[in-house]
Amino acid sequence: EGVVIGVFPEMGGFWIQEAESDDSEATSAGVFVLADMAQLSLTIGDLVQLTGKVREISGQTTLDASEPDSVTVISSGNELPSAASYSPPADVEAALVYNESLEGMLVSLSEPALVVAATTKYGEFGMVSQSVGVDSVGRTDEVGYLMFGDDGSSMTHMDQSTMPNAMQRGDVVTGLIGPLAYTYDNYKIESLESPQFSREELVFNNLPAADSTQFSVATFNVENWFDLLDPHPSDPPRPTLSEYRTKVHKIAEVIAAVGAPTIVGLQEVENIDVLEDLVADELLASFGYLPFLIEGTDSRGIDVGYIVRSDRATVEEAAAFTAPEGLTSRPPLMIKVTIHLAGGDQTVYVLNNHFTSMSAGEEATEPRRTAQALWNLEVIAELQAADPDGQFLVMGDLNSFYDSLPIDSLREGGLRHSYEYLGTGSDLPFSYIYQGRTQTLDHILMSESLFQQVVSVDVLHVSTTFPLPAPEDQSFRHVSDHDPLVVLFSQP
Repeated sequence: EGVVIGVFPEMGGFWIQEAESDDSEATSAGVFVLADMAQLSLTIGDLVQLTGKVREISGQTTLDASEPDSVTVISSGNELPSAASYSPPADVEAALVYNESLEGMLVSLSEPALVVAATTKYGEFGMVSQSVGVDSVGRTDEVGYLMFGDDGSSMTHMDQSTMPNAMQRGDVVTGLIGPLAYTYDNYKIESLESPQFSREELVFNNLPAADSTQFSVATFNVENWFDLLDPHPSDPPRPTLSEYRTKVHKIAEVIAAVGAPTIVGLQEVENIDVLEDLVADELLASFGYLPFLIEGTDSRGIDVGYIVRSDRATVEEAAAFTAPEGLTSRPPLMIKVTIHLAGGDQTVYVLNNHFTSMSAGEEATEPRRTAQALWNLEVIAELQAADPDGQFLVMGDLNSFYDSLPIDSLREGGLRHSYEYLGTGSDLPFSYIYQGRTQTLDHILMSESLFQQVVSVDVLHVSTTFPLPAPEDQSFRHVSDHDPLVVLFSQP
């Protein structure tokens, strides 16, 4: 038996904790109960007696009490156990032991916490205690102090209208209290009520535009950019006309904010029509952008495409290079571009990619991404055979980390990564956040001669900083789940 400390019908159960427990700090006094919530009427503070089977479900210790009449309410209005002060240690192994000892119990933040990962569409946000003194946790950081808050549901949010805890990076959270759950490989405080938080309003400084002796290149995954016509995938939902127009304008705002690059490579674009709507937007119309897209065979209908400024460059050729044996349904899209600079023209070949995702696991899918990287090198070799002095750019959402085999393969093939310009001692930019950790999935690599022309490398965090927007939000905040990467080049 135990006192109910949290009722979460959308998670299919509730948490109980012993009213009186032993003094061992190594063992938990709480547990999650899997139950038929439609047949139960429970309130926090109920003292219940139950019979169930102990199960370990995806790592979370659970009592399966789903049989009828397996839960009995003994009394109501009981005082809750005191919430344990929650602050995991820095050491990873020590943090695992610490969290296991509190799993299922009522916990609360021991001190204000800094949000390092905005609330996701699943209602989760990442944070660290302010005293830790960091503002990000990287993918490879071996630390145990990363904490998560959750909204106590299994809901996938479409916008902020259903999101109780819409946190953005930089918020300072207090008052978070709830049972400590373990789901999807992370310990999370399932909030009993919306926590308090303080926020400083963020102001973005636009990236500088290229002058007449410079040109810039950007890559941006625009996340599920579909029109409202058939065919349309089952996910995401078909947008209304207003929603579609809003997304077009928000993407245009992002492109303007990163300096209206000479060449913009986009991923997750449905067709040429949406690109034509983009270049016609009032924010971009004066730049004379021209769209380029060749349909691939992706099952969801997403492709890679470009918009190129006709006032600064001329596209000489566009071609999709389909790899053998169905290696990719989104083949690299090559454009040969002559860029008009004050000191004379410069021609570059650009290959825009969207490699296979890691949804089936990084290790399982890496061989395919590595093969896709090698295919880009084969395409470059073919083009270089006809143009020995050609300069090449490989860009896109390569779904690969900076230090992964696919990226290493491109480097070994003679390309330089734009991040090398920043130096090995600096913190590299990130363009994506997953499970609270920053990472880079978006890349621009280039020939050695182009690398020598790099002036700046920037990522504008217009998406990863923010949760999903409110329905009435017309700003470009979180128009995608990726941030744009931009490289500025000087006259050779």
